[in-house]
Amino acid sequence: MDTANNIVTVLWAIYDSAFFAVVKFILGIYSVVLLADVILMLIQRGVSGDMRDTKLGMDVPPEMINKKSKLLKKWDKITTGIQSDNESRWKVSIIEADNIIDDLIARMKYPGENMSERLDGINPGQIDNIEELRTAHALRNRIIHEEDFKLDKKQAEEIIGYYENFLRYFEVLE
Repeated sequence: MDTANNIVTVLWAIYDSAFFAVVKFILGIYSVVLLADVILMLIQRGVSGDMRDTKLGMDVPPEMINKKSKLLKKWDKITTGIQSDNESRWKVSIIEADNIIDDLIARMKYPGENMSERLDGINPGQIDNIEELRTAHALRNRIIHEEDFKLDKKQAEEIIGYYENFLRYFEVLE
């Protein structure tokens, strides 16, 4: 027990020493400087305007931020088309949904001439449902390029769901 008390006494003596007081003082100043740097960087970056950009790590188009945009009206038209019993309307809805997502991804500044190239340039860690988008876009390509392509309602709803997941991921849809 005496040894433990001696060790504690020595440690307290070191802690209370002039050398350790100087170290604590320097570390305190360093902490204040780091805090000031962080605050200045946030001010310089313009914290108020781009918290969402900071959170998502990418430039998000204004339509994705403004929930009362034309995009929501377009999306309502797409969901109405999917609810119909007409296969042609399902196909048109999928094509329109793909166009909306392609426009948003292009304005997020992902490189590529078309949606396929842009989707290939997106890492899985950047957008959670990127594989769903690739699947949906592949089906859209089949609709466009295969004249006799048959689409059933369940498949159409699933594909629109993939696009909807993307919009929900970026909080465009609630």
